Amino acid sequence: MTITIVISFLLLTCDFIDTQIPAERKQKEMTYSYACLDSTVSAGRVNRMLGKGGDIVRDLIVSEKTITDEVQNEYGAAFHKDAVESKTFKMLDDTKINSHLNQVMQELLAVREVPSKIDYHIYALDDTAINAFTFGGRIYVTKRMYEECEGKTALLYAIVGHEIGHSEKGHIKRTIQELHVSNKIFGEENGLTAFSIKRILTGSFNQKNELEADYYGTDLAFQLDQDVCAAVSFWRKMASSENEYNKVEDFFRTHPFSALRAQCLQNHINANFSKKCGLLK
Repeated sequence: MTITIVISFLLLTCDFIDTQIPAERKQKEMTYSYACLDSTVSAGRVNRMLGKGGDIVRDLIVSEKTITDEVQNEYGAAFHKDAVESKTFKMLDDTKINSHLNQVMQELLAVREVPSKIDYHIYALDDTAINAFTFGGRIYVTKRMYEECEGKTALLYAIVGHEIGHSEKGHIKRTIQELHVSNKIFGEENGLTAFSIKRILTGSFNQKNELEADYYGTDLAFQLDQDVCAAVSFWRKMASSENEYNKVEDFFRTHPFSALRAQCLQNHINANFSKKCGLLK
């Protein structure tokens, strides 16, 4: 993979194509509801139709069945190798943090109902952004995000579980599929450019995937007896620094507004665990 691919995926940071929940990988007896998104631009009839049309075109050009877990592993390994060699990533050389992240990830992976064959690895990045993202089984957590989770271990489980959810729910598979489609139509270099532009313009179509990953990560954390309200508190906190909801901004957002995200997650927790999260302290 070239550095162009690395930069393109850094821009994505968890922006994924809408897809159905694979039935065989849905957490046991969990209810996943997206009714909380009904009032957003991403849930509009036109956007839903465009999403379905895109699915048909992608499948005609590159079958989703060809993007196996093994293929995702290969992409993840190549992505990480290129990112490190090109110094796009500055890896955090802290044994304690890296060991802790790996412990959290392994515990979460152990309680999946129907595990994939994706080969997971997790890394800490020396970065000041509050961020975490994943590609091909490689999970990256910035130092600033880790610091945000200090003293709130349950939040770290939710964050890492969220990234695992993106892979287990097939979001990364569809991203790789779209890469193949762009390369076939435009050629490798031009295809990547078209792909990056499309991600920016259609980012608001992907909000459902973010919630799906939130739900999945919360479900895993619950099985490990972690406080499932930690993520709700986090998104309520993040909401305090965001603008009020407006449809124009919503169209260009790749993630739901934090306040809405907190509410959707609270609804999921209440429906599945009969628990109401308190107000932000």
